[in-house]
Amino acid sequence: MNDFVVSFICHKLRVSDPAKIEIEAKKKLSPDAAQSLKKYLSGKKGVKHIKSAVFMDQFIDTPELDIFHSGASLRIRYKGDGSNVYLQYKGHGFSHKGLLFRSEFSSGKIKSLVKEESHHDIIHFPESKFRDILTKFIPRDMRDVISKHFSSSVIARIKIAPVISLYRKEKYLVQLGKCALEPSLDHISAFHINRDSFHSVSNFWEYENEVKSKDNDLASKMAKVDELLQFDSELSKKFKLQPEAMDKYHRILSCFVKNPQSRPEVFSDDVPDFGPRRP
Repeated sequence: MNDFVVSFICHKLRVSDPAKIEIEAKKKLSPDAAQSLKKYLSGKKGVKHIKSAVFMDQFIDTPELDIFHSGASLRIRYKGDGSNVYLQYKGHGFSHKGLLFRSEFSSGKIKSLVKEESHHDIIHFPESKFRDILTKFIPRDMRDVISKHFSSSVIARIKIAPVISLYRKEKYLVQLGKCALEPSLDHISAFHINRDSFHSVSNFWEYENEVKSKDNDLASKMAKVDELLQFDSELSKKFKLQPEAMDKYHRILSCFVKNPQSRPEVFSDDVPDFGPRRP
C-alpha cells in the first residue's frame, strides 16, 4: 500500500523523486494567539526550541503571473547577512485531510551571484536572465522539474518580483524515532510591489508543522501523519488556529489579483487512504 501511495503522490505532483515531497499543515492565527502559542511551545514537554531565524524572500514570476496561477512558487531567499542567496522552487500541491503535499527543490548557496565590495554586497540577480540562472546555477533535478512543469516560453518570461517578504521564524522539534515533527511560528511582513504607487504591506502570523525524516523517506513521513494531526489537534483546542490552504506567496498575492486561480488542487475521493486512522 505504501508503494502505491508514494507512486500516486509523485504522479499527482509530477515529481519522480519522493524525497523531494514535503508534508505539512498550515494554520492562521492572531498576533495574541501567536505569542501565547510561542510561550506554550517553549515550555511544552517533548518540544525542543531549535532556532530563531530572520530571512527575506523575493518571489519571482512572469508578468502574467503564470507561476502564481499554476499553484507553484519560485523565490530567491536571502539568509544570514544577506549574502547567503539561493533559489527555491515549490511545485503545485494538493490538500488531503488538512495536510498540504507538494514538492520542494533548492539550489543551495549561489556564491557567484554575490559581488563583494568594500562597504556592502551587491546581489546582481538583475544582471542575469532567469534562463541563464536555471542553466548555470541550480541542480539538474531542480532544473528538470521546473522545465517539466512550465513551458520554455513561460520560463523565458520569468522576470518580475511581485512580492518581497521578511520572515521571523521560531522553529521547534518533536522527535519521533527516525522521524520528527518541526512545528514553527512565522511572523511575515510582505510587500506587494507596485510600479506606480506605494507598496501595499501584509503583516500576519502563521503556524506550520512539517513531518521530517533523516533520509527524506516519504513512506516513513506518511507513517507519522497521525502524530502530526494529533499534535495540532491538541494545540487547536487551546488556541484559535484556523486551517490555511494557501502558501505564503498565494495568500499574499491573492489579495491583489482578480479571480485568482491559485489554490492548491484539492482531492478527496480520488486520493487513497494513507493507512488506518487511530481511534
